[in-house]
Amino acid sequence: MYLVLILLLGSGPISLEASRQKGKKKASTSVSKASKSKGRSKGKSKGSAKKSRSSKKRKARVRAVPMTALTALKEEELGPGVRYTQYRSNGTKPIIVHVVSMDRTIPGNAVRLIKGEDHATGLERLPDMARRYDSTSDNRLYAVTNANFWRAVRNTMIGPCVIDGEVVELNRYKRWTSAFVDVKSNVIIDSIALSGQVRFENRSWAISSVNRRNDTGVVVYNSYGGQTVPHVNTKETEQAFNEAVKDSVFAQRDSTEVALTKDILRAEIMRVQREVDVEYPMVKVRVRYLRSPSVNVPFPCQVLGVDTGAANMPLRGAIVSFPRAMLAGMWPRMGDTLTMLYTTSSYSTTRFMNAVCGTPRLVRNGVAKHEAQIEGSTGRRFIQENLARTAVGVDRSGNRIVLAAIRSDRPEDGTHGATLQQTAQIMALLGCYNAMNLDGGGSAGMVVGSDHVFFDGMDPLTRRIGLGIGVVKLSKILRIQR
Repeated sequence: MYLVLILLLGSGPISLEASRQKGKKKASTSVSKASKSKGRSKGKSKGSAKKSRSSKKRKARVRAVPMTALTALKEEELGPGVRYTQYRSNGTKPIIVHVVSMDRTIPGNAVRLIKGEDHATGLERLPDMARRYDSTSDNRLYAVTNANFWRAVRNTMIGPCVIDGEVVELNRYKRWTSAFVDVKSNVIIDSIALSGQVRFENRSWAISSVNRRNDTGVVVYNSYGGQTVPHVNTKETEQAFNEAVKDSVFAQRDSTEVALTKDILRAEIMRVQREVDVEYPMVKVRVRYLRSPSVNVPFPCQVLGVDTGAANMPLRGAIVSFPRAMLAGMWPRMGDTLTMLYTTSSYSTTRFMNAVCGTPRLVRNGVAKHEAQIEGSTGRRFIQENLARTAVGVDRSGNRIVLAAIRSDRPEDGTHGATLQQTAQIMALLGCYNAMNLDGGGSAGMVVGSDHVFFDGMDPLTRRIGLGIGVVKLSKILRIQR
C-alpha cells in the first residue's frame, strides 16, 4: 500500500475528466484487441474446455482411496485352532496378505523357532527349513515365516534370539522391539532387553555376548555356536559374502539392502581372525546342563573340564569362556557346579522359552501406528516404499497369535507391497492388539504345509534366511516346570 501511494503522488494532479478519457481509451483498446483475438481463440476455446473437463475427470480417477478392509480369497483349516487365510485389501493399491492364526489355548498348539542350519550364523531357505524341521522333529509344522533381521556376511541375528530356552543372540540393538514367548506360547511384544550372568561359588560375572566374542568379557557358547570353540574359516566367510552379493538380486525392492564391497569382506575376515586370536588363550569351562535352560530361571551346570586353546562343545551343554585375569587363578574344577541366569528387563518373573526381535512396533494397545523413528529407523525406503513385509501379532486376550506375510508388487494382477503404516493397519484389521514388524523385502515369505504361498509352491530364487517362526502341533504336551 505504501508503494502505491508514492506512485500516485509522484504523477501530479489528475482531473476527473482526464481520468475518464483515459479510462475510455483503455476500454476502447481492450475491446479492439478482444475483437481481433476472438476469431483466433474461438476454435481453441472448445478444445480448451474439453481438455479442462477431461483433466478434471483424470484427476478424479487417480484420487487415492484408502485401505479400510480385507476380503478373504482363500481359507483352509490346518488343524484344531489353526487357520490359513489369504486376503486382498481394498484401496487404490490393493495388497495381498497371507495369514496364519493360532489359538494357543488348544492343547498342543505352540509357537516354535527354527534356526537356519541349527547354527548361530547359519542361513537356510524357508522351504528347506520347513522340510528339515518336519524330518527331524516329532512336532507337526503347520506353517513357518521368516523372523529376525540379520547382518550380511557374518549372518548373525540382530537383537535378542532365544530358541527352546537357549540364547542364540544376547545383545539388544537400538530400541528395537522383541516378541518373547513363554512356556504356554503366550506372546509378549515390547521393547525388552536381555542380559545374563554366570555364578560360581560366591562370585558372579556378567555375560557380555553369546556365540561370538565382542570384547574381553565372559562369553557363552552353546550348541548354536558350533562344535568347536574357537572356530574360524575364512573360506566360509568369503562364501557368506558371495552369497550376500548374490542376494543383491532382491536389493532394488528390499528393506535390508546394504552396499557390499571387497573392502567389507576383508574387514569382516580380519575381524573374525581378531576374535579368534582373542578367544584362543581364554579359559574355557565346559559344562553340561543339569536343568533345561530358560530365561528368568537360573539353571545349574556341571563342570566337565577346563581347557585353553580349542575346546569341543559338550552334548546338552555349553562352553563358558573367561579371561584368565578375571578368574584370578581360581578356576572351576571338574565336578563343580556353576549357574547361569538370563533375565529380561521387564516381565522378569515370566519364564520365557523363545524370543525374536524386529522393528518397528506396528500396533500398540490397539492403535495402528508404526514406531520406526522411536526405535532408530529413519530410512525412507524402509518406511514408505511398498515392499514385501512380515509381521507377528497377538489379540487383546493374548490367546490368538497371528503371523502375516505381505507379498511384493505384482504388476500382472495390479497388487502391491505395503508401507510400514499400511502393515500396521493390516495387523489391526486382523484383530491384533499388539504387533511388530519382522524382516521383509527379499527375506519375506511363508510356507504353509509344503507350499511357499508367494509362489504357489517352491521357488529356488527365495533368499536364505537366518531364523523362522513357526506354528506347530506338539507331539507331547509336557508338564510345565515351575
